[in-house]
Amino acid sequence: MAEEKPAPWPTWRGSEWWRRLNGRGRSVLMLDYDGTLAPFVQDRLRASLYPGVADRLLALAQCSQMRLVFVSGRAARELPHLLPPSIQPEIWGSHGRERLLPDGRYQAYPLSPAQSEALHWLSRSIGERGFAQLLETKPGSLALHTRGFSLDEERQITRVAGSLFAEIEKSGFDWLPFDGGIEVRAAGCSKATAVEEILSTEPADAIVAYLGDDRTDEEAFRALSGRGLRVLVRETVRPTAADLWLKPPDELLAFLDQWWEAVSDEKSTALWNSDHQSAP
Repeated sequence: MAEEKPAPWPTWRGSEWWRRLNGRGRSVLMLDYDGTLAPFVQDRLRASLYPGVADRLLALAQCSQMRLVFVSGRAARELPHLLPPSIQPEIWGSHGRERLLPDGRYQAYPLSPAQSEALHWLSRSIGERGFAQLLETKPGSLALHTRGFSLDEERQITRVAGSLFAEIEKSGFDWLPFDGGIEVRAAGCSKATAVEEILSTEPADAIVAYLGDDRTDEEAFRALSGRGLRVLVRETVRPTAADLWLKPPDELLAFLDQWWEAVSDEKSTALWNSDHQSAP
């Protein structure tokens, strides 16, 4: 599918799509975290939500006919610590390889023995070259974080990792650049996996949207083609399979406001404090 520029938020606010959402009993909102709901930071464990997002997530989580799902590249059990404490979230982590249910049950797709062995070898080999402190080990993948390094240093780290990746690629791995590093992911699961599984349990007429920012979210966008609204959330627009572009934080907050107004049992627009005026 050819990537194109998505529609800007001002052209979408009065769309017929919102009237359809308001008239349906069931909706599903899927949200990436890093870069979408929270700005990127060097220490990933300190990646806080944009101001105003937490209140909106809390309100959306209380809507009886709506399913709120977080789909992240993070390990599933890491994300709840970054969300409002009172939310009992459904989380698909590690690019669709893990699922953490609101009641605490945990599910995961296992690696093949060859993939598991190769991933351990890669982690050990990168560590032996002096980059152990940059590694994040997740179920099914290994992330190498380079945010904060100079361009020359980043290139050097990436070259080393790339030469090692070539040794294990045949075992079934994907090389995924992201904003602030590289991830080596075992093939077989992606954010598209999560989207497809979620859609398989929902009625065909449910109104669905997915919000994401990165290249791995493009997999989710493509899986949602013809089935739901695909929303790119980032400072600058780029070619994408998404239908709509939101510039955070103001347009993101405005989108969440409008979604809540459409699906809320309260049907009140007085939910928010004065922390946000809808983006023009």
